[in-house]
Amino acid sequence: MSPGDIVPLEFNEGLAALSFVVAALGSYVALLAASRIRTARNDGVHLGYVAVAALAMGGVGIWSMHFIGMQAQRLPFIVGFQVGWTALSLVVAVLLSGAAFWFVGRSTFSLGRCIAGGVLAGVGVAAMHYLGMASMRMPADLSYDPGMVVLSVAIAIAAATAALWLAFNIQNEWQRPIAALVMAVAVCGMHYTAVAGGVVICSAPRATTEWTMGGLSLPYVVFALSALALLAIRWQLHRTSTLYRAHLAARVDALIDGNEAAVAPLSRPPGRT
Repeated sequence: MSPGDIVPLEFNEGLAALSFVVAALGSYVALLAASRIRTARNDGVHLGYVAVAALAMGGVGIWSMHFIGMQAQRLPFIVGFQVGWTALSLVVAVLLSGAAFWFVGRSTFSLGRCIAGGVLAGVGVAAMHYLGMASMRMPADLSYDPGMVVLSVAIAIAAATAALWLAFNIQNEWQRPIAALVMAVAVCGMHYTAVAGGVVICSAPRATTEWTMGGLSLPYVVFALSALALLAIRWQLHRTSTLYRAHLAARVDALIDGNEAAVAPLSRPPGRT
């Protein structure tokens, strides 16, 4: 294509589907951790679950999905991603996701708290996306439709709020996958709506001295790393849950033993020592 040409919006369907799978898997693990935040709050371990939820949601469900989704868009050139902006986008996604889970789970659940958490999570999705877009290095310029930008952020906030409500009001195990799918819709819906609102205009090739990463193998590398991260996080969740249950059992045993020791003197016949 020549400078000034507009790149048509086309996608690799396989990579687009893979991006949704990554978003759903990250969301599922994050919501699994989120469901334990409130129950563990009084035992001082809830911040660990917040960190796990933030890494799974922000690092895998949002960040990894974005870069797989970007490679799903068919472009007539190789795209690189500037490392500094890319790292910043990861930090923003993790921190805002963690803040949303912490805020909703730190106290008694309420609709107002859920909406505020949804705004935090939705803004995190949107901020990560546009920071990730700013990291792109390619022989082209980007132009955005303001209306589509607003719509993409609104989709992220609305769906993230719904997913948080489901995360903290799950009554049955089968409801958690539904919540994960809703959150994946939030992430992917925001991403592809924003992409549809952007126009890629070809320009002359540009030389850069910045440190970039990219290449055709990027989505598969990101997917593999995400899968390993989720397995590690899931293992840590299982380990933490086992230790937590053992801790509770020990406390219950100690309480029972203490009560028996207190009752024993009262049960002795009068006059005996």
